[in-house]
Amino acid sequence: MKKTIKFLNQLEDNFCAIILAIMTVLAFINVIARYVFLASFPWVEELNRLGLVILTYVGAAVALKQHAHLGLSIITDRLPKTAQKVIAVIGCLAGLFFCYIAINYGYKMVTNEYTHHVLTQGMQWPEYLFGLWLPVGCVVLAIRFVQQIIYVIIGKEETEE
Repeated sequence: MKKTIKFLNQLEDNFCAIILAIMTVLAFINVIARYVFLASFPWVEELNRLGLVILTYVGAAVALKQHAHLGLSIITDRLPKTAQKVIAVIGCLAGLFFCYIAINYGYKMVTNEYTHHVLTQGMQWPEYLFGLWLPVGCVVLAIRFVQQIIYVIIGKEETEE
């Protein structure tokens, strides 16, 4: 089980790193094209927009795993351990509620884009391929929230994996 979790953690991290690297290269190519050819590639902006959507939600899951989200702990640090756990679980439940809303909205959005055959402006790709990452990313984030709740309840740190 530990090997599976470690593999999935690395997969998630590497996926985000690859997406970011691709976005960087594409943006660099577009800047060079703008100065050399005096024209930019519209498809680069669309692909970078897709990459940004992917990084937003999958990156949020990575940040949750690494406790990198911003938080105000000045009050919670002064509470007893039991109260800290309760507040951590409530925060994760609020995150799960957000994921539930985003998954439902994302599903409706993707279904609407698919049934109406909405295309992107530059590449004329189906827009639902871009929108699909909202529910997919929020499912990944929801899994991390559930994992976080379990870790808080049993008192396990992620670093133990």
